[in-house]
Parts: sequence; structure tokens; C-alpha cells
Amino acid sequence: MMSAMSHEQGKATEHTPSAQGDFEVLYRQNAQLIRQIEHLSTLREIGLALSGTLDLNETLEIIAHVVQGALDVQRLTIYEAQQQEGRLRPIIAKYGRDLITRERLVEDSLPLYGSPLGDTLDRGKVQLEDHNEGGDALIPLIAKNEPLGVLHLENRKDGLPFAHEDAELFQQIGTQIAMAIHNAQLYAMAVTDGLTKLFVRRYFDLRMEEEFAQAQRYDRNFSLLLFDIDHFKLFNDTHGHQTGDAVLIQFAQLLESKTRNSDICCRYGGEEMTIILPETDLEEAVQLAEKLCTTIRGHKFKGVSGNTLSVSTSIGVACYHPDFDSPDQMVEAADQALYRAKEAGRDRVESATQE
Repeated sequence: MMSAMSHEQGKATEHTPSAQGDFEVLYRQNAQLIRQIEHLSTLREIGLALSGTLDLNETLEIIAHVVQGALDVQRLTIYEAQQQEGRLRPIIAKYGRDLITRERLVEDSLPLYGSPLGDTLDRGKVQLEDHNEGGDALIPLIAKNEPLGVLHLENRKDGLPFAHEDAELFQQIGTQIAMAIHNAQLYAMAVTDGLTKLFVRRYFDLRMEEEFAQAQRYDRNFSLLLFDIDHFKLFNDTHGHQTGDAVLIQFAQLLESKTRNSDICCRYGGEEMTIILPETDLEEAVQLAEKLCTTIRGHKFKGVSGNTLSVSTSIGVACYHPDFDSPDQMVEAADQALYRAKEAGRDRVESATQE
């Protein structure tokens, strides 16, 4: 009996290490599957968020919000590679809850060559760095073999360093983000005027249809400003086409700098430009038009030779009204108001009357 019991105990002892080893293998496999599911969930969350827009600024804001939340990091910065200047310029950042746009990041540019971020982009692989606050992750953003920039993640909120297992996920996220930025840049090129950097006429037509439909459905206000640079043909003939182009560029920059991010500034054609003003009634639109008219009149435009030029503009204003049957009728109303402004002596604002 003792011999039999000893034999059974020996068999149990003999099988215990194997069972423990099998358990450890299953545990590791399970942990790996959980990690893969979490990674796929993160990629899906980011992909769904990015699929809703082609606007570059919106794309960058979505990346900042979603990636910071999905990866649970305290700080995130996206740098754009500017090859001709040899710099990496930050274009958006998220520090805690604070979203920081490129205007506030101008002073934070880095060398494209010889810096850790530049080396990351050159190698094309994620770089992980450990320090007391939790570590950094440098993620190259490359789309179709074109180096676009670097995503910099700083400090996991749990205080732990980034693990090497995260590098594969970060590499996939970098590819996903780079393609989203690449597509947004292509779209921006397609809808942006090459000279003034304002939206082109076909984009204006599309947005007018969208705003008009929203106004009809939800009884919302929106207004339209139509600009014509006074005596631009004579001005162009006198000072030359290069100076004319310089004036158009500066004129467009003034419009963008004096309007809201939600306002849609477009080049309508030639020296005519236009602004769609969402959620804006006629009185507010006229006030803005008067302000812009005064600003342009007082601005010192520069010619290609550095000479100072005086420029003025005539502006027609129209606001959505239920009697308009189509966006074209609203544009026509603004155009008629612009015509009256020019007939009345130019350098002034006229608004459309609704009968």
C-alpha cells in the first residue's frame, strides 16, 4: 500500500511542473490576446474619429483629442516637417485639457536634422525614451513614403514608462494618422486658391448649399459678404501684375485675420472675394463689413518693390431670408448690393433689401 501511494505521489509530483508551465503559457497567451484587442480597439476608435472630416484643422484637433484620450498620456504634440526650411514646426498640441494651435507654438520649432525627432523621422521607426516622469514616445508620420512629421507623446498618466510592446501599436497609429493628414492636405490643395490661400469658387458653392439647407431646415441665420477691390484693373495696369498679386494676397490675409475660424473666406473670382458667415444676422454682418472696409482703407499694402499702396473695397451684404428660393438668389442679392456700393462711389458697404 505504501509503495502504491508513493508511486501515485511521484506521478503527481512529476506532472505538477508541466501543469504549471502550461498555465503560464496560457496566461501569457491570454494577456497577449487582451493586449491585441485593446490595440485594435484603439486603432478603430482613432480611425472612426478621423473618417468624419477632410478639413486639416479639424483632423489635427481630432487627433489631439482622441489619441491623448486613447493612449492616456498627459502631453501630445504634432510636428510638421518643413524640408526647405530644415525645421520641424509644431502645428498642434494637447497639454492636459489645453488644446494649443499652431499660432501659439511658433517659437517651439526644432531642427529637422540632428534632433531626436528628426532622427526618428529619418529612421522611420518609433523611438521610446524613459525618464522619471513616465517616458516619451516619438512616432514618425510617413504617408506613401513621404515624411510628414513626428507625433510626440509625453508622460503616461499612470506614471509608468512606455513598454516595448507599445511600439508596434504606435507605429500603426503613426501610419493611420499620417494618411489622415495626407488626405486632408490633398483635399486642402484641391479646394484652396493657389495665390490667396482662400477657398476656391467650387468650395464656396458647396458651402453655400450646405448653409442654405441648414437655414431652411432649422430657421437659422447666416449672411454673405461679397467684396470687390476698387479700381483693381486700373491699379493692376499701373503697378503691374506682380504688385496686383501681392495686393490680392495681403487683402486675403486681412480677411482671414479679422474673421472667426467658423467663417468661410473664399476667392470668388478675379479680385472678388467673399465670406460666408454662419449664425450671423444682417445687422451683425453689416457691422463686420463696415469694420473690414475701414481696416482695408487704413492698411498699408506693400508692392513688390516695397512701396506703400492705398487700397479700398466695396462690399455687398446679404442675409438669408425664407423668400430666397436658392443659394444663387442670395448670392445675386449680395451682388446687387455690391453693384449699388460701387455706383454710390465705392469704398462703402451696401446691404440687400428684402421685399
